This record gives sequence, structure tokens and C-alpha cells, in this order.
Amino acid sequence: MRTRHLLMLTLMATYVAGAAVRSGENVLLNGRFETDQTDLPLYWAVNAPNGVVAWRPSDGPGGTPCMSFRNPKGRKAEVTLRQYGLQLVSNGIYRVSLMVRTKDFASRNHGAVAIDQGWYWAGGVHKFPANTDWTRLSREFRAKKSSNGQYSVAVYAIDFSGDLDVADFQLEALDETAQRGTMPSCADKASKLPRLVPWGINLREIPRATRRATFRFFGKIPDGESPRLVLEVGGKTAWTPIAVDRGETTVALPTDCPERGRLAARVEGASDVTLCSESFAYRLVDPVDTTGHRRLNNFVTEVLSTRGSGTSTFTTTRDGWVFISADAQSVTLDGRKVIDTATPRHETFRNIPYGSHTLKVEGAAADAPIVVRQIAEIFNYCPGVNSKVAENKPYDWEFQKKYVHPAVTTQNGGNIPEEHRAWFRDQGYLWLANQMSTKLVDENDLTRRLAKGRGLVDPCYDGCTCDEQFFGQPGMLDWYTHGLKAFANPSNRLIYTWIVGKPGTPGVDHEFLSASREASDGYGKVLFEAYCRTKATEAEAKVYLANYVVDTLEKYRRWCPGIESSAGIAFGNFNQIPILSLSHHPEVDYKYYLDMQLHLAATDPAFAGLGCTGYWGSYYADRELHRWSFALLRHYCVEGGTELLSKRFGFSYLPGHLVNGDFRGTLEGWTATGNVSVDSHRGFGSRSQNRWGGNGGLGDTFAVLTKGEGVDTLKQTVKGLVPGRRYCLQYATFDVKDVKSNRIAPRLFALKGTLGPEAEIDASRCWVHVDRRTKGRYAHNDGVARINLHHVVFTARAAEVQLSFDDAEAKPGEALGVNCVSLNPFYGEL
Repeated sequence: MRTRHLLMLTLMATYVAGAAVRSGENVLLNGRFETDQTDLPLYWAVNAPNGVVAWRPSDGPGGTPCMSFRNPKGRKAEVTLRQYGLQLVSNGIYRVSLMVRTKDFASRNHGAVAIDQGWYWAGGVHKFPANTDWTRLSREFRAKKSSNGQYSVAVYAIDFSGDLDVADFQLEALDETAQRGTMPSCADKASKLPRLVPWGINLREIPRATRRATFRFFGKIPDGESPRLVLEVGGKTAWTPIAVDRGETTVALPTDCPERGRLAARVEGASDVTLCSESFAYRLVDPVDTTGHRRLNNFVTEVLSTRGSGTSTFTTTRDGWVFISADAQSVTLDGRKVIDTATPRHETFRNIPYGSHTLKVEGAAADAPIVVRQIAEIFNYCPGVNSKVAENKPYDWEFQKKYVHPAVTTQNGGNIPEEHRAWFRDQGYLWLANQMSTKLVDENDLTRRLAKGRGLVDPCYDGCTCDEQFFGQPGMLDWYTHGLKAFANPSNRLIYTWIVGKPGTPGVDHEFLSASREASDGYGKVLFEAYCRTKATEAEAKVYLANYVVDTLEKYRRWCPGIESSAGIAFGNFNQIPILSLSHHPEVDYKYYLDMQLHLAATDPAFAGLGCTGYWGSYYADRELHRWSFALLRHYCVEGGTELLSKRFGFSYLPGHLVNGDFRGTLEGWTATGNVSVDSHRGFGSRSQNRWGGNGGLGDTFAVLTKGEGVDTLKQTVKGLVPGRRYCLQYATFDVKDVKSNRIAPRLFALKGTLGPEAEIDASRCWVHVDRRTKGRYAHNDGVARINLHHVVFTARAAEVQLSFDDAEAKPGEALGVNCVSLNPFYGEL
């Protein structure tokens, strides 16, 4: 049987569905300039002097991302933002369009254009206004021949001055000639490889009555061939033609095939050349009776609600997790005891198959509620690892039992003490190791790593997560997909895949999503890393979450219909400055922002049927956020909540107790005496404080108190407090000379904040963390100044209290800085 790689050398033919572009489709990859865990958008190359080009996450129209070009008058600069490797059609008609905003912009030569090899020809927009708010510019053109058939697109400006912002860059093929032969960047060679994926169906849930399953073919077929799909199941064969115009086909499994097993699928041409072949696990199922089911939100459906002792039956509509609550002497599920008198909270999580189940309850009071809910898998990375800010109390086993176990089904990485592992498994929980899968060296590298991985060898684990892959890297993603499918998985353990970004490369990304689902005989999952940075306002945050999170899930559904039950979204809950933080705006209450994210996932239709949710980065959350994270998971993923949990506690996105906590260019909101100024240092927020993930310069500004003969002070009245309520004040201090010279000299800095007598300080919950690390989490955190993080918990005794900073204990000439000043309601006990 020939491989698809050999076929690439022999098959010169036309594309099937999915290779050509459609009317209105943007040929450019990532034309919206989105980025995730990178400083610049994927697929785009920037050529510019330092400091001229910046990616701005929400400064575009409607709070969308944009690319910004800044150059003061009198300084010559040339900049190019470019995407390479497009395949256009000579003489085809295209349209370039983009959103543009300018201020005092001038340039000798500029535009947004499509370019042939060598830049001998350019078609598109050739002039930007000097001053305009966001406006869309567009231009149609007929492509000219390129010497090697390859084209690129560029936004460029030569010898420019002023401000230029661009967003939503589009290239559309307008006529049939252009649409038939145009290919996006990076997708040409990868999209030619033949691939076969299940389409719109979970192969573990094929209806027994019809035995019908749909598949889709991507790649190339020989000219004039009529491909067909051939299935072999249980020694029997079925086949059907593939619709070339759509690339997909539906076929019924052979009559009397086994209820479950593996099916071999291959695509053949009329000349009996095998274009590709695959093997999939499958299962035939009967429909279940959902009478009595009550959907609570996207994650939770109540499947049984009764009272007292007795035997009941219930059904589940997919393989996966249930939550059982029963205050009883004994509860058995399908003949296995799952709750007894020693079971914490008289409740349990269990992973059970699709279909009908029996629950037997004994020793319960007549009116005791008995509840079973079908829930999504609830995920946490990682347990039992303490914060690197040691002033947080340990996240040990007792902490896990009290705060985490009531709202988790699956732990990932970290540590579960050996003496508790048997109990942990007996309670129904899963534990997956974390397997590094980055920087593969060839298509067999992943298979080699998995064969030796702890999660697939050590008996204490139930499988592993592969960490991590990136959409936008088709070669590496192809290697990963090949290795995942080639791995035999002799113990049939779970393999989940971490993924960053949105699918965009035809064929490659379709097959990757399918292979991640089909791992572990169809029980694999793909985990989307949704690490959401704060935004300045709640309105901006909503737009950002829609563009980032909702749009990604909708793309998953389009690129792999039916994947939702095998997909998960892992939000980031890390807020621990200076280690790793998504909390970029000190005025924002990050607790509320986390609530917004899970509320969206629990209620927006884009997340319906999602198989998993949870958090990555719990050990990078401070103790308050760590506890709050699992209160949120309990609220939405166990109890089925649809209202913001924050309403119960009076939390809001912008509490408004303090303003201008980062001193962004001014001392607005503050009263200063003595030698107090504002300053900035490029990259300080991301490097010394690790406000992570493309923060657009947030945290680079700060107030400076330079000690002279007297005491310098900086004050603000904290407003809107509720007497009797607890609050948490945090701020960062540092030596400005260390910052400017990138010097590591960890010590306790002589700049302190004090609260007036209206604040009753809880000394047992206050601390100062001195960052004494010589190396940070990432290379860009190395060789930079270290900060102090101050954490103060107090009870308000009045609606207002004065916050004061002073340098009374500083040495003469010492310049000390402060920023990241936040004050928010405090969540519960420690």
C-alpha cells in the first residue's frame, strides 16, 4: 500500500473540496492579527526597526486586535508586515481590503498589496489617508503572473512618519478562475496530502438502526478519477463513491457487523491506487430515553432526581462523567459501591459509558434528596504543587481535599501523595501525567516519547496530556498527528492533547483535530488553551472573549463537526505576579473576570455539549484565586449555575476603589508631595512582573519617589468600601535604577504603603514577597530587576480610607518605584 508521502511524488491532479477557496472567504491566514502565547500574530513576518511596530490586543475596531506602526517625524523608517507563500492564479480577480486608522501619517511609498515573486508587480491599496479614524479601504485587481507561482501580501510604509494602525486584513478571490486555484499561505503542500477524517459524527455513537457514518476526504486525486470510500468491518466490506464537489460521503457499515471494534477505511481511485487508509474504533448504540432529563447549563444535565432509599434507573447521552449526591449509608452504581458513610460530602464523581444505569440507595432518610447529574469532565493542572511565592500557604493534600476535590474529576501533572493514591482512584478521580510533545524532531518522535512516558507506563496514572501543539505550524502538527496515530497504546490509556490557537490550515488541522479525538480508541480529547488577559473595561473584555474564545469553539465545530464532546477548554487562572499573571490591569477584580469566562462557557450556545473544562496554572494562582477558581467550577460544572457567582459576593469587574494603579503617564487620582514623578521602562511589566501573553506595554509605567532631604509621599483616598467587609490591597515596589540597568539585586525595598485607621489590618494574612530568583520562568524574565510584592488584608471600618506611600526609610538619592496597585474585595477564609 502506498503512503500519502509517496503519492505526493506521483499524483499531479486537481483539488477536491476544501482545497479551493469560496466566495467571500479570506485567503489570508489570521487576517485579524490574533495571537496566543506569542508576541506577534502567527503567519506574519515583521521587518522594522525596534520599537516601530507593536501588536495591540484590543485597540482595533470594536476592541479587536490591530498592528500599530509608530514613527516620530524626522526619523526615517521602513516597515513591512508580510505573509508569504500564497498561491494565486494569474489573471484571476481579487480584492484587498483592510481597516486603517492614521494620525499625521506621511510616507514616500506605502500600501496594502498582493505581490509576485521578486515584487515586480503589486496589486491592491496604494494610498492611506493622512488622518482618519477606523475606515475600510479596498481595491480590486487582476493578478499578474509570478515567476514561481508563489505570491505574498504586505502592508508596508517607506520613510514614514506619524501613526498607522491596521486591522482585519482580507484578500478575497472574486471570480471562478481565482477561486478554483487559490491556496492560503502554508497550506499548499500540506493540503495536497490525502487525508480521511470522520465528519459530523462520533464513531463511538453510530446509530444501530442505520449503521451510517460520514467521512470527509482532503487532498488530491488523479485527474479524471472517481474516488471511492471502502470500509472493512468484521471481515465484511462496504463502499460508496466520494462526492468530489464536497469531498465527503456517507456509508452504512456492513450488515451484522460486530457491535463494537475497529473499522478499516481507505480511499481508492478507479485505478485501485490507495490514496490513504485509516483505522478507527467504532461502536453501535441504541437511542436512550431522555424523559426526566433537565438541562441546567452547557455543562450539566440532571438525569435523576428522587428521594429516599430505593433502586432507580437513569440514562446518559454520552460516555463521560456523572455527579452523584446521596446522604445514605450505601449507594451502588451498576453493582459497584460508590458512596458509603466515609465518603466526603456524601457525593462522588464517576466516569461511565453511554446508556442506561442502575442506582441503588440504602439507608437514606425518606426525604433525603438523591441527585445524579451528567456533567462535563472538570480538569485541573496541577495538584499538590505549591506557589513559588512561598508566602501563600501550601497547596497540599488537605488543601486539595477541602477546596479542589469538590469540583474536579481529573488531575493533571503535579503530585498526589503516594499514601493517598489508592483512595483517590477508589473515589473515581483520574490522574494524567503531563508529557512534553514540543520540538519534535521527526514524525516518529512522539511515538518514541509516548512509549516511555510515565503516564502510559506507571500504574499510578490513567494516561497523559501531550504538552503542547500550535495551530499555524503545519509541519510540526503533521508530525504530531502521525505519531499519535502510530502509537499502539498497549494499555489503552487516555491521551489528551493541549493545543494553542485556531485551526486555519486545510487538511492538516482537520486531521489533527480528528486524530486527537480518535486517540485512545476514541476517548482522546483536544484541550484548547484559553488564557485570557484582562482588558481595561468589562465591555472590552466581553468583545475580547467573543473574538478569542467563542470564535475558537465555533471554528472547532466547523473544522471537525461533532468534536464538541471530545473537546475541552482550559482557562488560565494564574494571577501570581511576579511569577506568571494574566491579570494585567490592577483596577480589574480578576475574580470577576474568571467568573465571566466560565459563565460564558456555561451559557453561550457555542459551548453546548463541550466535553471538558477547567484550569491550567492553578499553582501560579495566589491562594485566594486558587480557592475562587474551584468555587466557580463547583457553581457552573457541578451545580449547573447560570448566574454569575460574583453576584452572590458583590464582586464587579471594576470595583472602583482605586484608580490609576499603574500610573499610566500621569499621577491622576493621586496626591504627591516632594520629589515624585512618573516614568516608564519598556518591557518592565512583562519581564520583571511577568504580566504574560502580549500585554501591549501594560505595567511598563510607574511612580518614582526619589529620596532627598525630606520624605516623599504619594496618597489616594480609597472609596466605596463597605464597613465590615474584608479587602485585599496589593502593590509592587522596586528600585528604579535596577529597572533601568536590568540589574538583579533582590532585597526588601524601603518604600512602604500604609492604610489609615479606618482599615483594621489582619496581620496574620499580610506579607511581603521578595523575588530572589536569579532566573525567571522564561528567558525574557532573566537578567532583569526583581520586585517586592506586598499583600495586605484588612477589614474596612468606614466607607473611605487613605492609602499612603512614602520613602521615609530610603537612603538619600534612592529612587524607588511603585505600580500594580490594586484593591479588591477579599474572598473568604484562607
